[in-house]
Amino acid sequence: MSKYHDIAVGILSGIGGKDNVINVNHCATRLRIQYKDKNNIDDNTISKVEGVAGTVLREDEYQIVIGTDVGNVYNEFSKLIGDVSGQKKSRTEFTWKHLGQVVIDFISGTFVPILGVLVAAGLVSAVLNIGVSFFGLSTKSGTYTILDGIYEAGYYFLPLYLGYSAAKKLNMNPMMGAFLGATLVYKTIDSAKGLEFLGLSVPQIQYNTSVIPILLGVLFMKLIDIGMDKITPKSIKFFTKPLITMLIVVPVTLLWLGPLGFQIGTIIANALSFINLKLGWVSVGLMGALTPLLVMTGTNQALFPLCIASVASIGYDAFVLPGMLAANVAVGASALAVSMTTKESKKKQLALSAGITGVMGITEPAIFGVLIKNKIALLSTMLAAGVSGAFAGFISLKQYAIVSPGIAALPTFIHANNGKVDSNFYMAVLTLIMSVVISFVLTFFISKKVNASIDNSDSDFNLYQPVGGKVISLSDVNDDVFSKGLVGDGFAIIPNNRGIYSPVTGTVSMVANTKHAIGLKSDSGNEVLIHMGIDTVELNGLPFDIKVKEGSHVSKGDLIADMNIDMIKKEKKDPTVIVVLTEPDKELKNQALGSNQVGSTIGQVVSAN
Repeated sequence: MSKYHDIAVGILSGIGGKDNVINVNHCATRLRIQYKDKNNIDDNTISKVEGVAGTVLREDEYQIVIGTDVGNVYNEFSKLIGDVSGQKKSRTEFTWKHLGQVVIDFISGTFVPILGVLVAAGLVSAVLNIGVSFFGLSTKSGTYTILDGIYEAGYYFLPLYLGYSAAKKLNMNPMMGAFLGATLVYKTIDSAKGLEFLGLSVPQIQYNTSVIPILLGVLFMKLIDIGMDKITPKSIKFFTKPLITMLIVVPVTLLWLGPLGFQIGTIIANALSFINLKLGWVSVGLMGALTPLLVMTGTNQALFPLCIASVASIGYDAFVLPGMLAANVAVGASALAVSMTTKESKKKQLALSAGITGVMGITEPAIFGVLIKNKIALLSTMLAAGVSGAFAGFISLKQYAIVSPGIAALPTFIHANNGKVDSNFYMAVLTLIMSVVISFVLTFFISKKVNASIDNSDSDFNLYQPVGGKVISLSDVNDDVFSKGLVGDGFAIIPNNRGIYSPVTGTVSMVANTKHAIGLKSDSGNEVLIHMGIDTVELNGLPFDIKVKEGSHVSKGDLIADMNIDMIKKEKKDPTVIVVLTEPDKELKNQALGSNQVGSTIGQVVSAN
């Protein structure tokens, strides 16, 4: 089985099985699962699945951050659950908060599936500009015409793509939504003058590249669809339902909903222009600083229509996307800095891979896997993004295509219809470099300083390795009481030696009657439990020779017990040695997993957040 299958199996187990899944889809980095009952979801189990960077639980959807491999996980997950179309969610009481989530979910579910089209069109436009600017591509050549056709089709037929996606999101036949979109952009209707329907004058509206008119039309189509399902006999529904639906929806959209959507779009554009005009470069800085928080809450999805409307109407976006450029690369740079300062191998690997994808423009793995758990990294990112975003606003940076901003999207800052690259591209590069440097430097040096202050503190604030062998995460221990952290935070060792040495300097507070456990209280007041083996209490102390007594004072590295590993294994018990902090308000930071030398610093004891 593939690793994607293993991830899917782990998620399905934690989600409560396929009976708790109503629907599943995915975006660029997240698996999005609509669930029946959130009480059946074990978020802790899913968060520990190898390959899961983070999770977000909402009233109507559970989002699992995978990264750019999410498509492969989605395919495996879909195979496991099969057809779940008949499952329904238990009714929830309506609230205004729920309404906001529904709106954002509708926008996200509609726009996310078409982003691939817009990204492809935008990058083809960038390739076209590079060809003209650097390789002398003639604007009259067939090559130019074909590439330009790909770009133009991506935006010109936007109502068709949105109609399909919105109808699918509303559980209608998506082809009917596409049909409505195609009707709006048809040559005799789009921008037509003097058009009338049954004596009513049809307003002249340009629907190609528009956004809101088709969304209103599809929402109205949903109402008609529900009504037709109730009144149309099954025997004639196949041909009467689509016929009557289109005969009603198209005129209503052209006469009222389309013009209303156009006016709403105009108001939104004017509002953005007002904000940008009144706040100036500060508005772009705020967008940059707040973007990581918007991604955490999922409300960044609501910005897609604004970006699309801006690019469609004036050919570029100078507000949202430039701010996101500063934010995205700042997120990635901060994660890379974390990868260089953390001592835990798993966190180092996660931060490295998430950092690379972050500076390329995909930030969810870094935000949910690294920043959300690291205040220094998050605040450094927001500060760097705010400063760099303000700079982008000050120099009026423009992005000419809808692509998640990052290194990979730099060509979309080229506008080369004049045959040469203007200063906008170089300003984008400067903004990117500025954000990366500020974010990386702040995260790296502040983290280093904090870690150094911990490392240089009294030695009894550290926990040291008490026995030779490989240090593993507490979550990997084959005992739920310890692996779930019910006793406390800590680590474990797969031992290759008999000698057990004190991991702190302090006093022996407890020796178990069965000799399998020793309690210590460090001179700084930290309470530590050393548990020798799993279920070894059943051996009545035979494998253990305790070298200390309750009340004895020991120094770090003093021999406190001898453990007969061979005897433990012969009795078919697990000899894993477990070291935990038994106080619930204490946790172990910067764990050096993989260490195998007695006396190595495994982590620092700090107060839990």
